[in-house]
Amino acid sequence: MANRLPQIQPLTRLQATWWLFLVVESAVIVFCYWFLYGQTKTQQQISAPANQWLILAALVIGVELWLIRRNLRKNHRQGEVSLLPTLGIGNVLTILRGLAYALMAGFLFAPRPGGWLDWAPAILYSFACLADFFDGYLARITNHSTLLGEVLDMEFDGLGILISVALAVQYGQLPFVYLLIGVARPLFVLGLRLRKDRGLPEYPMTPSSNRRIVAGVHMGFMMFLLWPVFAPPATSIAAFLFGMPIVLSFLRDWLVVTGALDPASDGYQRVHRLSTGFLFGWLPPVLRIGAVILGMWIVRQAIADPGPWRILLVNLGIAGPILMAILIGVGGVAALAALFGIATRLAGIGLIAVAITDFLARTVILENGLLFAVAISLVLLGSGRFALWTPEEYIFRHRTGQRAQTHANSEPAS
Repeated sequence: MANRLPQIQPLTRLQATWWLFLVVESAVIVFCYWFLYGQTKTQQQISAPANQWLILAALVIGVELWLIRRNLRKNHRQGEVSLLPTLGIGNVLTILRGLAYALMAGFLFAPRPGGWLDWAPAILYSFACLADFFDGYLARITNHSTLLGEVLDMEFDGLGILISVALAVQYGQLPFVYLLIGVARPLFVLGLRLRKDRGLPEYPMTPSSNRRIVAGVHMGFMMFLLWPVFAPPATSIAAFLFGMPIVLSFLRDWLVVTGALDPASDGYQRVHRLSTGFLFGWLPPVLRIGAVILGMWIVRQAIADPGPWRILLVNLGIAGPILMAILIGVGGVAALAALFGIATRLAGIGLIAVAITDFLARTVILENGLLFAVAISLVLLGSGRFALWTPEEYIFRHRTGQRAQTHANSEPAS
């Protein structure tokens, strides 16, 4: 009993903080419901029922609060047993990220609400993605990385992907089959649980920095995909390119944890070396050459015939010769940067923006479609060989704020 006494006060403080979050998040839900209800009564074009929004958002908030309450006793650092009396700024940001997911969930099973609310899911998910980047960073620099944060980060990541994918499918931006990616993690966890119930063995997954890159890039893809200006076929192309690495990653991990694939075997190591060398070493330089050819071609077209781009900017309400020049400049600089292997992943993002602009201005044609595919591939694969400068690789492959003594292949708490 004496050993448990020091834990009582921190746990009591954590439970009090939990009640505070319950009150605050409930107030936010009620305020948003009141606002949506008023909008529904005054604007006929907003068709999302406020009552349905309230039920769905409250349901997700309830699940999240239950997860937090259930895991409060894990609010301690890795390898320690003493509870920390406060959640820490990292966990607070993670909880706010969960609130954004709950507000997004309210728009499920309803058509787009209309007006500026069409942008609400994209804005909420953008906030959640930024919070996902900074919550782990803040936890690490404040020495407040905990098992609780690790659990919440993992669970909320899966919830956010599921909700964002479901909304994109609901709005016709992604094919229905893409829902399989939204439910991939829940199915993975369910499969492991069923194997455990049957007494089947579970083997550990091998560390992989590429797993983190694929997940992070996919979150960025979903953040922009939810913008109401995007639609097939551009989104279908992107769905295939971003979704395929996710599917292959889950498939490989399932084969490893079930013992069907031995990552330590000579055969696997040989195939892994060859495939990694090709995909991340030799293929990117070829893609970089293609990127500069396609990027410069589209920039040349925009300069020779600026009408479609100008009309697009006028329709979006952001017309201006300066912005037009900036977009063309971004395309030229990004294409040259990709060619020489200078911050290639970031250059790929710039080329994606150029390709999307051309999609919207001229519809999908061979040139911008190929540029879109090549640019996405560069974001996923990186510079490869013969690159001059790749500062973004550290951000993509490491957790910012990570202490120097932590092993590079570890999976630290966020």
